[in-house]
Amino acid sequence: MLGRTTTAAATAAVVLLLAGCGTDGGPAPTTTSAPPTGSPPATSTTEPAPTPPGPDATPAPLTLYLVRVGDDGASGEPIGCGDSLVAVPTEPITTDDPLRASITRLLQTPEGETVDTGLYTAVPGGSLDYVDGRLEADGTVTVELTGRPLLRGMCDDPRLEAQLERTAMTATGASEARILIDGVPLEEYLRLD
Repeated sequence: MLGRTTTAAATAAVVLLLAGCGTDGGPAPTTTSAPPTGSPPATSTTEPAPTPPGPDATPAPLTLYLVRVGDDGASGEPIGCGDSLVAVPTEPITTDDPLRASITRLLQTPEGETVDTGLYTAVPGGSLDYVDGRLEADGTVTVELTGRPLLRGMCDDPRLEAQLERTAMTATGASEARILIDGVPLEEYLRLD
């Protein structure tokens, strides 16, 4: 019983921390289209400007995926190195592009804010930026990123892959995800790095 209470408290703490997670320490933006402060701009010059949410858009939480290290799937979907992938909702966001909003928010999640909750993210620290994303007719979501991830050991490879893929799939309802970094599939990119 104590373990469940601790897990629930940790998840609630992450939700509250993510709710206040803006790029300048202020409140989180209602849409997330700008790269984090200090990151180089995306190299794509053809990226369309995001459109403001339509009048019928209603606020809804995004779902980001973080990692509980070493609990062998007890807290969520089991992933490499004996970890769990844990769904963490954000505060309600108004957006017409939940894929862009979710991936951008995941890329901006400060690592330090998740340490105290027992959750970890392999995503921040590098220079990854969202370029484009789309849901294909076969049910696969394709996400195009640019930049470089900052990986801190071989266990970060499956963590990064799982966090990006599951966040993209949940945002779009896709059955599979394909993540590209500068046009290279993520799994191939991780083998080259």
